[in-house]
Formats: sequence, C-alpha cells, structure tokens
Amino acid sequence: MSSNKKAKQKLIEKYGNIDFLDALKIKVPECKHYTSKGQLKRMKQLTYHHILEKSKGGPATIENGALLTTEHHAWFHQQPPEIQRQLNQKFQEFKKQKDTEREASVVFVNDDELSLPFELSIAELQIDSRGKIKMYNRSQQKRETQQMIDEYMKGQGDYEKY
Repeated sequence: MSSNKKAKQKLIEKYGNIDFLDALKIKVPECKHYTSKGQLKRMKQLTYHHILEKSKGGPATIENGALLTTEHHAWFHQQPPEIQRQLNQKFQEFKKQKDTEREASVVFVNDDELSLPFELSIAELQIDSRGKIKMYNRSQQKRETQQMIDEYMKGQGDYEKY
C-alpha cells in the first residue's frame, strides 16, 4: 500500500470520511456535468492532499495531509499560490479544532459528592504473558456501563430509556 493511501486511511479514521473544503463550508464552483454515475463517483472519491507539497519534501503523514475529493483537489491546484497557502492554513486550523474537541475534559469529584451503587472506572491497558497489549473491547465496556446506569435509573422511578 502506498504511503499516500496509508495516510489517507489514517486521516479518515481520525477526522471522518469528509472533504475538508465541505467541512469548512468553502464554496467551490461546480465542475462540469458528469455523463455517467461511474464518472461522478470517481470525482467524489476522497484523495490525500499534501499541505507541504511532496516535491518540496512534504511527507505523507496525518499532520501534512488533508482530505479532498478528486474534483476539489483538481480545483485546489488551479488556484493561485496565495489562495493555496490560505486554504492549507485553514486545513491545519480545522484539524487542530477537531483534535481539541476530541480531548477529554477531566472533572475530579469526591466520593462524598457522588454516591452511585456502582463503580465507574477508566480502561487500563492489559498486557499478556508474551508482552503484547490485549485488545480493549470498548463496545462491551460501554454496554456494561449503560446496563448499570439503566438498572440504577429504573430503581429511581420514572425512567424511560431513550
């Protein structure tokens, strides 16, 4: 797999299957009308865009990349260098904003302030006998926690699960 493909996959995993220009609500003139569904589908596929151009030593990494549809990527490279710089800066700002939104805020609460009939815990990494990290099953942990909360809330009365 090429490094662009790997970087594109990592960007999709981190930021979602979105075109950065669309996410930033930047209006791009519509390209020509496509004659087939296949052609339209190809033009709407996401591509990896180097913020620092590959020809200038820009690596294919999450930090140096943005996701653009084929159509928007072609439009981007038709723009003057100053507009390209501004758009690349907006891509970086967009990624910083998304990363900041993902950071979890921690609130410390005394046990006296919060009395629940069950214990909330943070997942810990577990290492097997060979020194490999065991996979953490987030879905299972989420189901178990939700089940404990539902049981507690049912005991409180007038509770309907959403």
